[in-house]
Amino acid sequence: MGEPVAHEAVDAGEEDGPPAGLIDWGTALDMAARLTRVGRGGQGLAPLVAEARGAAPVFQNKDHPLSPLPLVVNGASAARTARRLEAYVRLLEKAVRIYRQDPEVRRWYGLGQAADALIDGETEAGRDTRIHVCRLDGYLQQGSERLRVLENNADAPAGTLFTPRVHSVVAAVLERAGIELPPHAHDVAPDGAALLDVLTAALSDAGRLPGTPCVAVLQPRGKENRESREMAALFRTLDVDALVVDPHELTASGGHAWAGRRRVDVCWNKINTVSWDRMVSDDPELLKRWLGLLRETDLVHVNSFAARYVAENKLTLALLQEEEFAHHFDEDDRDLTTGLLPWARRLRADTRRVLDEQHRYVIKEPYDIRGDGVTVGRAVSHSAWSEAVASAGRQPAIVQEYVAPSAYPTVRTGGVPRVVAMPFSLDTYVLRGRTAFFGSKASLRERVNVFQGGQKLAVHVTSAARDGEESA
Repeated sequence: MGEPVAHEAVDAGEEDGPPAGLIDWGTALDMAARLTRVGRGGQGLAPLVAEARGAAPVFQNKDHPLSPLPLVVNGASAARTARRLEAYVRLLEKAVRIYRQDPEVRRWYGLGQAADALIDGETEAGRDTRIHVCRLDGYLQQGSERLRVLENNADAPAGTLFTPRVHSVVAAVLERAGIELPPHAHDVAPDGAALLDVLTAALSDAGRLPGTPCVAVLQPRGKENRESREMAALFRTLDVDALVVDPHELTASGGHAWAGRRRVDVCWNKINTVSWDRMVSDDPELLKRWLGLLRETDLVHVNSFAARYVAENKLTLALLQEEEFAHHFDEDDRDLTTGLLPWARRLRADTRRVLDEQHRYVIKEPYDIRGDGVTVGRAVSHSAWSEAVASAGRQPAIVQEYVAPSAYPTVRTGGVPRVVAMPFSLDTYVLRGRTAFFGSKASLRERVNVFQGGQKLAVHVTSAARDGEESA
């Protein structure tokens, strides 16, 4: 691993990073004060939240408190940041191409036979390996509030449907409370049909323009989550044939993919990468079935397996910074990387500094579910940290600089409303290369994750026109 962290490497490019000032603190604090006053008179705030929740469509995979205060983001700053994040997704696509072309990079990742078979099957079939749907999870660094991208979610990002719904239900609470939101930046306004637009565009790119496409949302039988069921239901309301399908149930016949007697045109693979890899690695027949679907049918698969296995992989956060692969990247790539990413390297045998200075680091497995593959050094005992380091040294993993998140006020509505400052994330959904909308999570725990005791926040991007600048 070389020097685990050179301090200058951590800070390099700081001045060239995304602009500070993403949070519109004036609007946010004014809105928080007005929300707490709602609870002091009349019916109170809690009934308004309950009323809005009851009228809203399903918007949570896991129940969590709903703060009626959105994360208020300055539109002009968000527009500039959006452009950088779009460039970063293009850089991830470049990493995917490098993986496909460079045997040394393949060996460095060590993905395994099943993953490489699926990636090569796509290549042989000439399939599209772009990242159609991506969620970039980041923190606004404590103190500077500079955005740091901590993870790339390029498999089947959770919240693609539900995040816009969270925004809508919070807006409904504010409307009921008589609190007016500032104008929204139109080009990043949530659109409930955004994912369907991505899927139909992917069909068009593949030369497929069926009159009424059949969309399959992939989930193992009996393990369908709320978002998958709601997604298929939404598509059907938009006059699109849609169903939730177990990947074992798709078959190839006559050059097409079939779910029973229904021909499937495009699938949104809603199985996260760690689960998918386990399934195809443990079941040769499932791998064979999917190689046949890739090679013998016109099924459009979103995202590609190359995107899922490479861009989703946390090793890619290190690949972009490893000296041995620097020749693959130009100066613009490096500037973008140092401006957006915290320092990260693949964890090697030389772990002394990582062991001794655990408060400075986080260890991440290549893929994880709901934050379970992340060990935050400052949140565990030294013995637990030593065990995590040893385990990571036996299999691919990265060590990443710890980034302290900024805090944001959340409003608790039980009883008299009160404000609680909580560390939060800023997550960006990039669809077909364009920033579509933002999301956020908040938690008092070290891992800011809904399934680790956190909650989602709505995000409201104020119109860039207020600042006299064009939007992204």
